[in-house]
Amino acid sequence: MKAKAKTIPTKDWLESLKKAADELLKTSLRFDRDSLAENGKEAGPEPVEGQPGAYIAVLGDANAMHLGLAASREGCRALARGLLGMRTDQELSDKDAVDGVSEVMNIIAGKVKSQMSDRDHSLRLGMPIFMEQPIQMRDDMERLVADVRIGPVPCQLMVFKMKKAA
Repeated sequence: MKAKAKTIPTKDWLESLKKAADELLKTSLRFDRDSLAENGKEAGPEPVEGQPGAYIAVLGDANAMHLGLAASREGCRALARGLLGMRTDQELSDKDAVDGVSEVMNIIAGKVKSQMSDRDHSLRLGMPIFMEQPIQMRDDMERLVADVRIGPVPCQLMVFKMKKAA
């Protein structure tokens, strides 16, 4: 008999998201030396609200979340280049940048789903979507954010869920 799915705390989703992004950096993203040197100097401010990013739904019997990854436009381009193994000086179309960041989010979400599947076997992923503007917060939503660096790129990792009705 299958164990009943349990609601997973939002903070656990965020920790899993950070772990999955770090794992992706170590296994699948390749940044060239120019990108690392260029961005290593700019280790200043962390990402700010309102940046473009990719989002994906993770749904199950007891859990319904949206995971997100946002970065500056140049940060999104750097992530896409890192996934594609491109050098900083190689041209990347806007469409390829959007597709690349969406695929980065898809891979990260797949890793999160795998990490959480022992707690909810019914989890499934939606399709990643890229948005130029951030998700608009409403009173009935909860959001947790972590400012991280994925290689040389300052990013925000986000978890969104609807608050329970009282």
